[in-house]
Amino acid sequence: MIQKCNILGVAKVFFDEPTRQHYLIEVSKKANLAHTSTKSHIITLKKNGLITETTERKGKRNFPIYQANLNSKKYRDIKKIYNQLAIQQSGIIDHLKEKTAPRTIILFGSYRKGEDTEESDIDLFIEAKKESINLTKYEKTLGKKIQLHFSEDFKRCPKELKNNIANGIVLQGYLEAF
Repeated sequence: MIQKCNILGVAKVFFDEPTRQHYLIEVSKKANLAHTSTKSHIITLKKNGLITETTERKGKRNFPIYQANLNSKKYRDIKKIYNQLAIQQSGIIDHLKEKTAPRTIILFGSYRKGEDTEESDIDLFIEAKKESINLTKYEKTLGKKIQLHFSEDFKRCPKELKNNIANGIVLQGYLEAF
């Protein structure tokens, strides 16, 4: 579903590899679109402040290079929605519900904030008894390592972890903080 909208297919390239610089032809191939369509979507993303453009000189020609605008609040806000949608569509939440019967599952950390890079992981708090769960399928689908943080009682978590979790997004259940 994420890939069905062409402009989202182009944006996905920058969401998945935010620190890399991309040439038009590369974005076009990854989004599986014609160069002209890709260029049109890149112009829209640039106008909205989601990506930046610089040029690289090769011989006598200048080639545009595009990169995610990591300083843009709009970029981070849209990436947060994209990340949450990717988590839901991966099926990991249903898998975790089936394996752990949690009171709550919360997405937190850089992935929740839309500040994740290629090297970032996905942090999930699970209020349930600790279980050993094979996440390989979901890590491959999402392109990131997944860290599960288990606790049978949120109130017993360390203060710093509590603050991070409390500022996360509840994906399943509810958080009883008090």
